Amino acid sequence: MNAAHSPATAPDNATPPVVLVLILAGMLLRLGWALVIPVEPVSDALAYHVYATNLVEHGVYGLAPDEPGAYWPVGTAAAAAATYLLLGDSFAGVVALNLIAGGVIMIMVFKLGLHWFGRDAAVMATGLVAFWPNLIFFTTILSSELFFIMLVLIGLWLWEKRGQGWWPLVLGGLVWGLACYVRPVALLLPVALMFAALPSGVGATLHRAGRAVAVIAIMLAVLSPWTMRNYQLFGEPVLVSTNFGPNLWMGNNPDSRGEYMPLPDWVADMSETERASALGDVAREHILSDLPGFALASIVKAVRLYDRETVGVIWNEAAIERLAGAGGVLAAKLAATGYWYALLLLALWGVWRLAGLTGWRVLFHPAVLAILYFTALHAVTVVQDRYHMPVSGFVAVLAGLGLADALRRWRARGGQQETVS
Repeated sequence: MNAAHSPATAPDNATPPVVLVLILAGMLLRLGWALVIPVEPVSDALAYHVYATNLVEHGVYGLAPDEPGAYWPVGTAAAAAATYLLLGDSFAGVVALNLIAGGVIMIMVFKLGLHWFGRDAAVMATGLVAFWPNLIFFTTILSSELFFIMLVLIGLWLWEKRGQGWWPLVLGGLVWGLACYVRPVALLLPVALMFAALPSGVGATLHRAGRAVAVIAIMLAVLSPWTMRNYQLFGEPVLVSTNFGPNLWMGNNPDSRGEYMPLPDWVADMSETERASALGDVAREHILSDLPGFALASIVKAVRLYDRETVGVIWNEAAIERLAGAGGVLAAKLAATGYWYALLLLALWGVWRLAGLTGWRVLFHPAVLAILYFTALHAVTVVQDRYHMPVSGFVAVLAGLGLADALRRWRARGGQQETVS
């Protein structure tokens, strides 16, 4: 039995009927949302729409038909473009893809929860995802978030399938390679996850490191066609996108507040790669000039990364306001952030209870490592509430563990009271 399992949450591979009910309920909520809230791209979603439209109409990935580029990863726009090719001038395909992603996320959360913590926690985690407001709101947003969460969870489920030959590892590398087309931050996730073996000793860690190297090699092979395209376009290596330097600058410059900033005027006439290099150099110089300040700012950004969950409302705001007025928008923001805070509290309780079983080893649980990995990446660059969404599945699984434990304790207290009376 996995050390993370307690006797009360021992794994049971049978899928309880309640899980199917929860997934169905979650899908109906997402479908209902899509029926009353149309897709109306704004902000990043509008940019993805422009990228996708140029791909369909001109065969060019760029914000202008005559300006091919790679500022953002191509995966989300390519997925949207495929739906435009099939369905024409319609967002129905985007909604369909988001519905599929939402369903797969629920399934993967159940499977990972079952594998790590047993049936009770897995059922609770599935329910938490099914009714998660922000994930429901994203059904009508053209964005990378749901696709990335889905691909990361599928890849991790395959990563955890040890003792079944090489096929899960190869397939997991392929899936995580596709995740990099959506967000390149997935590339080093296997490195973070290999430390889950550290409590088992050096030998186990070295074995897991070998698996990580193999998976990353597969991911790079998956990315190689786009990397070659970028080399032909820019005349220099660009793995996926050119926005790392700008993102690093946004979070690390004298005027930074740790959030998105418009790029400075002095880079306006530069190429994408020149701009990325120049802004990256400025950011690194700023970091090295005050390392204690950088460390403190990164800690502050790590906290701010989790301080609210309103982006799903903001990017649907016009439609929500037409349907329910300004009060409806405020209510949706409060509901989404309130639910998020409840999830965080439950997840922290789950980590605390897990620490009671495993001690310091809790820090090396894959769910905890994944949260630390994505948190660290954004803490050193730029934060907004949308950037914590990659950890949604892991928060849900830990919150499921916390909720299952809390309910078990409540039932135990109730049973004792009945016995005494």
